[in-house]
Amino acid sequence: MERQSISGIDLSERFFYEVVKSVIDTEFPELKYGAALIGPGSEVMGLDDEISKDHDWGLKLYIFVEESRYDSIKQTMNDMFRERLPYDFLGHSTNWVFNEDKTMRPELISEGEVNHRIKIYSVKSFLKEYLDIETLELSEKDWLLLPEQRLLEFTSGKIFFNTLGELTVARSKLQYFPDNVWKYKILSQWNRISQEIAFVGRTRMLGDELGTRIETSRLVRMLIEMLFILKRRYIPYPKWLTVIFQQLPIAKTIYPFLLGILNETENEIIENSLCDAYLMILEEQNKLQITGEIEGKIKPFFSRPQMIINVDDIIEELKKIIEPPLKDLKQIGSIDQFIDCTDITCNSNFIKNAKGFFD
Repeated sequence: MERQSISGIDLSERFFYEVVKSVIDTEFPELKYGAALIGPGSEVMGLDDEISKDHDWGLKLYIFVEESRYDSIKQTMNDMFRERLPYDFLGHSTNWVFNEDKTMRPELISEGEVNHRIKIYSVKSFLKEYLDIETLELSEKDWLLLPEQRLLEFTSGKIFFNTLGELTVARSKLQYFPDNVWKYKILSQWNRISQEIAFVGRTRMLGDELGTRIETSRLVRMLIEMLFILKRRYIPYPKWLTVIFQQLPIAKTIYPFLLGILNETENEIIENSLCDAYLMILEEQNKLQITGEIEGKIKPFFSRPQMIINVDDIIEELKKIIEPPLKDLKQIGSIDQFIDCTDITCNSNFIKNAKGFFD
């Protein structure tokens, strides 16, 4: 069969409805379950293209079953799919093999059992493996340890079929941070900006062109992250950060402005333009009315010829609206705000080791 060009989400959805559902319903007619494509992969965020198809792309599904039946049914369902799936669907192999780098790719076979990518979980077992949480009743400090890329992957993608209420509840509860955590993240992001806001001017004064470019890039990234926070959107990890940023309505005006800052060669213009960008972000924050109106002002950094904005005033106003227990924490933010390593921020199993940051 000729391989059809199709998005990963659409491919998996058709695979479920045209093949997998009938297999499940025949063997387990009373089963309550959900079928979805969530979790890792560019296709979950609708960002897959031809390049995406060289590894971990193809006929994939997650089947979520009732917790009470999970242990007894998991292996039976897995074996059922191995024996009863066709070898291909729409020209795509249902059989997968490992690459040398431990990723997987589809490889067509003509006999034997299928090494499929239909993963079977209960909602509880998935959350434990994927986010390292035992319950959805999370403390505010627990929330700070959940990596945003993982949260984004769990709440993105598509549920194709669902008679299992637990899956809907879990996705709803993890849709975004609680209000106090959200405000604490805004405060912490301004605190991060305040720590480096004067560095572009200082590197300019030193004639350090490379330092100026690096610091400009860092601050622009912080501003993009701030807009995700203000818009209550999970921050993607670096590969998808600006791709998904362009989907935000605010990006229509600020994306070209930030790109212009990075393309600018006159260091003094860079410094002044960054100040304008800070004020644009503050304007977006003021629209939310989470504090009283904060007037943004461009001013020198102490007596030096470096221009910043009154970021300390912003921080002080935000401190007033944070409730305990986060009120008493240092303004370091959530795990993604103070650790910039994808081995950690894309792997929840590492995160529990960071709990001491908030003790």
